[in-house]
Amino acid sequence: MTTDYYKVLGVDRKATPEQIKKAFRKLAMKYHPDKNKGDKSAEERFKKINEAYAVLSNEKKRKQYDQFGAEGFSKRYSQKDIFRDFDFQSVFSEFGLGDLFGRSGGGKGAGFFSDLFGGSGRSAGGRRAFSFGFEDGPQTQRGFGQPPAPAAETELQIDLEDTLKGAKRRVSLDTGSGVETFDLQIPPGIQPGQKLRLKGKGMPDPRTGSRGDLLCKITFKPHPRFQVQGKNLVLEQSVPLTRMVLGGKVRIVPLDGHPVDLTIPAGSSPNACLRIKGRGIPGGRGRPDGHLLVRLKVQLPNRLTEKQRQLFEKLRETGL
Repeated sequence: MTTDYYKVLGVDRKATPEQIKKAFRKLAMKYHPDKNKGDKSAEERFKKINEAYAVLSNEKKRKQYDQFGAEGFSKRYSQKDIFRDFDFQSVFSEFGLGDLFGRSGGGKGAGFFSDLFGGSGRSAGGRRAFSFGFEDGPQTQRGFGQPPAPAAETELQIDLEDTLKGAKRRVSLDTGSGVETFDLQIPPGIQPGQKLRLKGKGMPDPRTGSRGDLLCKITFKPHPRFQVQGKNLVLEQSVPLTRMVLGGKVRIVPLDGHPVDLTIPAGSSPNACLRIKGRGIPGGRGRPDGHLLVRLKVQLPNRLTEKQRQLFEKLRETGL
């Protein structure tokens, strides 16, 4: 289960470092185990408060937490990683909470925090230092045979025409230490929502330095003529009134630019949909191509000549 560190400290996501420090001090004093002896829930809350502050008080860790969200961050950082370089002694001394770590000779403070956070060791100057293991799940079991770094995701918007024959496009990724740009091959028949993978081009894993994959989610730019329905394309086509009534042909230009003469059946209704087979989005990898669906719109004349008006008058006399 992931944790929202901002909610733990009760601060806004845009909170300043000073606001975060103030919130942490207030909560740490409230839930300090010395004030809540034997209260396991207060002890767990105290752990979470410290965990949240260790992340949000560190500029680099906070930036990655904001970028990847709670779940993505937890996949990249074990709790041991979270507390690395976090100086509890100076923090609690600054907030006037006492010398809780004790001296090298041990003492109540050292034993208490060693038991609470499950670690041991020494730091310079004889003070106790802890390796904060928090062995609470498989994500902390890293080292030899550890899982690969998780994939990063980005979004790439392409032209609808790119689906016909494929294309090469550039994608960018902010790694935290700079923006990197990569070339991505768009295969024919790609659809919106599909993801293309660039191996080893994702975010560096903070534990090992190895890079995960970059997943590029494809979206289409709005097209002035066509709408997308799966593999099919929809085109609205204006047809003169006489051809809707009597039938005839209308020239259609599909996405590939090669015109087609479409037959309009006599008595076609407005919004009727005619299909041109195989002229939609390519199927790709041996799958069938989509179709072009032509939705008919009645094209009424803006002005009539005198002769046309007379003809329409005669049609009205017949009951049309």
